[in-house]
Amino acid sequence: MPQTPPNRLMVCSTCERSSGHTARHDCATLRGALKLAGLSDQIEVEATPCLGGCVLPVNISLQGQGRGSYVFDGLDIKSSEAEIVKLCQIFLELDRGWIEDARPLGELRNRLRARIPAQN
Repeated sequence: MPQTPPNRLMVCSTCERSSGHTARHDCATLRGALKLAGLSDQIEVEATPCLGGCVLPVNISLQGQGRGSYVFDGLDIKSSEAEIVKLCQIFLELDRGWIEDARPLGELRNRLRARIPAQN
């Protein structure tokens, strides 16, 4: 039985999408991108009910056990795909997933709405 990755990238399933895509489609897009980047065994992608950032859909969240958590809003998943993969790479490389310098994330850094430190 495959082991569940310890980190999760969650995509809001209740956000209205102007692209016409569904959360299922967005999750499949991100799974494919993470697989190409060699990260699919470390980060699970799943749809989740409302992340509470409905003012600017689509919202995503990244979290991992013993790591910081992040919430981003106002995303078009397909056009943000490369930046989301970069986010996941940086998240995995850093101690406790705490991102101090978000400049490598391009426009995604401007979509950050919450950053929560890991529990001690």
